[in-house]
Amino acid sequence: MAKYSSASAKVEFDLVGGTLQDMSAYVTDINGVDIESLTEESTPFTQAWQAHLPVGIFKVADIVIGGFYDDTATTGPDVVFNALSNGPGATSRTLKVTYGASKSTSIETWIVKMSRKLVRNGLTRFEVTLRPTGQTTEA
Repeated sequence: MAKYSSASAKVEFDLVGGTLQDMSAYVTDINGVDIESLTEESTPFTQAWQAHLPVGIFKVADIVIGGFYDDTATTGPDVVFNALSNGPGATSRTLKVTYGASKSTSIETWIVKMSRKLVRNGLTRFEVTLRPTGQTTEA
């Protein structure tokens, strides 16, 4: 069983145009990629314990990425993540997280929140919230 660390991780996000850009140098935090199977509560009468049945639909929870803020004109988090999804005609953006040499997750997302965090006696940080949409590809 392979083990991975942050040294072998890669975080890529596409610019509006579909080309994946390596954002790993800017990212220090990611809350995870949580894949969930939706269920419906199915407890029958007379039962004391709640029961659930899977409904066959999956979802991925919001993904929050953070790191040191950088406003470099073509590659920094400000230009890449500061384009909130602004309507039904907006284009979804691909997030690809590679955990090591052989495992990755790729999913289309909407940028729903971007914040800059000023820290006293520290460097300015950014945090972006991505809302996954559609099928997740695991490779």
